[in-house]
Amino acid sequence: MEKKISEVLHSIDNGEYKIPEFQRGYVWNSKQVKEFFKSLYLGYPSGSFLIWKTKDPSKIRGKMTDTNSVFHQLILDGQQRLTTIYTIFRGQTPDWYEGVSLRTDLYFNLETEEFEYFMQKKMSNNPEWINVSDFLSKGGVSTFISQIQTLEDDVKNYYLSKIVTLNKLGSIQDYGYYIKEITMSELDKVVEIFNLVNKTGTTLNESDLALAIITSNWPESKDRFREASVEFIKYNYDFTFRNYTRLLNIFTTERGKYSDEIGAITPETFEAEWKEIKKILSYLINILRDKAFIDSSDSFSSLYVFYVLGYYLKKNGGQFKSEEEANKAVYWMFTALLWGRFSGSSESFLEKDMNAIKEHNSIDALIEEMHLFRGTNLYLRPEDISMQGVRSRIYNLFYSSVRAQNAKDWTNPVLSLYSKSVGYNNKLERHHIFPKAFLYKKYNSSSSIHKAMVNEISNIAFITQKSNMEILDGDPAEYLPKIDPEQLRKQFVPTDASLYTLDNYDTFLDERRKKLTDGINNFLKSYYEDYSKDVKNQDLQHFDQEIENIEISLRSIIAERLESAAELDAYQEMIPNHIKEKVNARIKNWLGKNPGEDKNQFYDLRRRMDFFDMQEYKDIIVSKPAYASFEEIFGSKGTLEVRFNQIAELRNSIRHSRDITDATIKDGEAAILWFTSIIRPYKKRAELTVDNE
Repeated sequence: MEKKISEVLHSIDNGEYKIPEFQRGYVWNSKQVKEFFKSLYLGYPSGSFLIWKTKDPSKIRGKMTDTNSVFHQLILDGQQRLTTIYTIFRGQTPDWYEGVSLRTDLYFNLETEEFEYFMQKKMSNNPEWINVSDFLSKGGVSTFISQIQTLEDDVKNYYLSKIVTLNKLGSIQDYGYYIKEITMSELDKVVEIFNLVNKTGTTLNESDLALAIITSNWPESKDRFREASVEFIKYNYDFTFRNYTRLLNIFTTERGKYSDEIGAITPETFEAEWKEIKKILSYLINILRDKAFIDSSDSFSSLYVFYVLGYYLKKNGGQFKSEEEANKAVYWMFTALLWGRFSGSSESFLEKDMNAIKEHNSIDALIEEMHLFRGTNLYLRPEDISMQGVRSRIYNLFYSSVRAQNAKDWTNPVLSLYSKSVGYNNKLERHHIFPKAFLYKKYNSSSSIHKAMVNEISNIAFITQKSNMEILDGDPAEYLPKIDPEQLRKQFVPTDASLYTLDNYDTFLDERRKKLTDGINNFLKSYYEDYSKDVKNQDLQHFDQEIENIEISLRSIIAERLESAAELDAYQEMIPNHIKEKVNARIKNWLGKNPGEDKNQFYDLRRRMDFFDMQEYKDIIVSKPAYASFEEIFGSKGTLEVRFNQIAELRNSIRHSRDITDATIKDGEAAILWFTSIIRPYKKRAELTVDNE
């Protein structure tokens, strides 16, 4: 059966088409909407709709309308397209709508025939641009022609000259869609089909599929989730359906990863475990707010710590056995967040932590897993903070450490520093101790190294919005001595006034790093004194992957810079002879093992770079003819060589299965962070360049 868009819209208006609750919400972004409408306008194929006709539907989203029909028609495939069509044509979302924001300010250019979202400077008072939703929702060309009669003659005549284009835009309502209907009564089969057809297009992840299965077995699930979210958000904890789905999977199957087991859980079990999840989340939030100084879920770089602690509490009657155990749990949580326990293979590490709980049922076992992951020392060193900004995993721990000191505002010491303070003037803000404008008198704002130094955590403090406005870009040598020294100490700021000059900024950073490190470590030790243990790190593959990513980026940076600096042939002119000999031999050996490969590909310097090793990257960068091309990026030769040696030692130890000392791990990660902080802005600039081309 085929229906025009106008007929499909009529069916939605009459309540004939609905969304089953097991469907996820709207997920399309603006780019997808623009491309979709362009396809409709040009008449390109854009798929079909799959409709489930059933007498006894599962729970639906939106209002159940009496259509005087024996069957209910539920959309299995096509929700994103139908929601987009309805919203643009009707100027409002359908009653089943939930999910990301769907804008109606889509505009069409009568000259270029392109679709774009509204930009005031570009489109205001420009007759070339018309609002698509306004045009379509009011009846298309006929209504539009009536409306323009009151306009000035030149504008009216312009629109009349574009009547062919306007007719083509209006004819989108006649675009035909094939409607495929199925009438299966087995809900599990319907969900299976839904999962299969949604594997294409905007791909569902495992959490979406698990939620579809949970909802099919327990139709009330999303209502329960929504109710909980309304309650938790009052306390600044914003949990998503994915968070709830993962917790429900953990509590019902005792697995971190999703599996087919979730499909065998009864509604009664889901309901009972959900009640337990809500109790445990409430308990944890109270612990974290009161004991860990964590104001909101925004303070978590990963909510996987909730899954682990939630599972532990489930196994132990919903609460910690003692205050000592609660303190250990907070210590484990902070170290897991600090060192990125769940930043890589999240599910694998979740499974490991859950298995540790199953086997030992203790927080000590989780701390032991952290030692296996990280090494013998879970505390910070000053070099770990170097070049780390507010997006670093250290930042949120820094905030909690300051809160624990009962630190006060700098210009109004009566007011405690709290991110949720009431009142605009009392809002907590990040403050550059050495203001950026002040530092850029000495440093180069276009240098990634200098920008990282200016924005390092060691140059950040917390003060209220009112204080920030009072201080603004003031000279630290003038305003810092006026601040209560006790309040400086509580934010780990050096009180030696000789450090507050522009010339001494490097020394100030060194001292602040030491004080900040000591302050955070003492904060961690207040929960648990974690003495060094003779534990060897076994889980180092995440470091290996990070190093691999750095190597790939370095190859591109080196190739690009050398080609810009060379007159004719960067490889021949800029690469030292001893390196060329080794690389040529490697390429020759590779071609011998791969006789079908085209040797001409190696005329490209970037392709040749794939056969260089880490030491050779360093030798090229610091070589006399090349260094001028890299100094802006990497700064000091001495620092660069140290970081290369550190990262190479860690990489070689991992790849050659050597015994790895804690010092090697620490130095290697410091080098990873250093290289990452340099490469990130360089990559962003490259991406912007590509986007602008």
